[in-house]
Amino acid sequence: MKTKMIKKILPYLIPIIILMILSLLNLYYAPNISNLYNNFFQRQIIWYSLSIILFISLLILKPKFILKYSFYIYVFNIILLFLVLFLGKSINGSKAWFNLGIFSFQPSEFMKLSLILYLTKVISNKSLKTNKDHLILLIRIIIIFLIPALLTFLEPDTGAVVIYFFITLGILLLSGIKKRYLVILSGIGFLGIGLLIGLYFWQKDLFIKMFGSSIFYRLERLRDFKQGGGMQIENALTTIGSAPFLTWPTKAFNLYFPEATTDFMFALNINHFGILGGIVVLGCYLVLDLLILENILNVKNTSCKILTGGFLAMFLYQQIQNIFMNLGILPIVGIPLPFLSYGGSGMVLFFISLALIIKLSLEKEKYPYRVFIQ
Repeated sequence: MKTKMIKKILPYLIPIIILMILSLLNLYYAPNISNLYNNFFQRQIIWYSLSIILFISLLILKPKFILKYSFYIYVFNIILLFLVLFLGKSINGSKAWFNLGIFSFQPSEFMKLSLILYLTKVISNKSLKTNKDHLILLIRIIIIFLIPALLTFLEPDTGAVVIYFFITLGILLLSGIKKRYLVILSGIGFLGIGLLIGLYFWQKDLFIKMFGSSIFYRLERLRDFKQGGGMQIENALTTIGSAPFLTWPTKAFNLYFPEATTDFMFALNINHFGILGGIVVLGCYLVLDLLILENILNVKNTSCKILTGGFLAMFLYQQIQNIFMNLGILPIVGIPLPFLSYGGSGMVLFFISLALIIKLSLEKEKYPYRVFIQ
């Protein structure tokens, strides 16, 4: 790698290496909580290895092939989201994974990346000269968002749908579309949400007839998440509340709660390393977020700004949602912590996203960004 690239990567490496070490240590001692977590340590090493290989490959190679063919990548992911509804493996009531034997693959994770890339290309290739241009682009963006959102909602994977929404929202704010159209869209959105809330509270029978019982019970769980979380959230909160400022896994509280290595990795980390362990994780995310934000502020090219903004929206939301649901502040949804939680699809996604952020920040000055997306 060139010296300039190495200097660009180094600030990202320190927080990521810390998160990786914490993740592996947490998974190594996770069987003390439950034998369900046996072999997670070995599998995570494999996922880290694969992710790092892809990360380095994208830094060496030009990202032209990904950006140029983002439409086809988007369509391919749409097909996968459709097929998983019929051929997918059901885990915890959600049919969101393809079982490929030695590992499972979750297409909704890679849809996040596809959505960012394709929305960036659509916005970058659109000339906004008239009011009609602004309106057509806005409608097109909404359609691009709605197609994967509806398919993913049917799995059901509500967490991924919310991430799609925040990705699209972040990109919309940087798209150059006139603010009045965004205000009108917001008004329509709030009106629609208001009507749904009215049906949900005062016409429950009609609501169930329109949307089915599955969505009704999911919303009931969100409304009563503190009670509906049951043992999972109660034991996670007990674990956090019982943790000293500093401890070591061999002296941990080790109270069992489901999904400790994925959705509740923040609580598991505090269980193993105390409150200081939680502070270290928050510090790592703060450094990464500020580095990505710095790229957005320093990028003059609108296309690079939009792409990086989409990634930042995804990272930020996953951090906030996951940590706050671990603390009982937000409802429980299936969202892992970037670079820390156990898993393959999400880990690969985070490393690919970070590689593109770094690569584009290096090449934005050397070439016009349109070279990479047309």
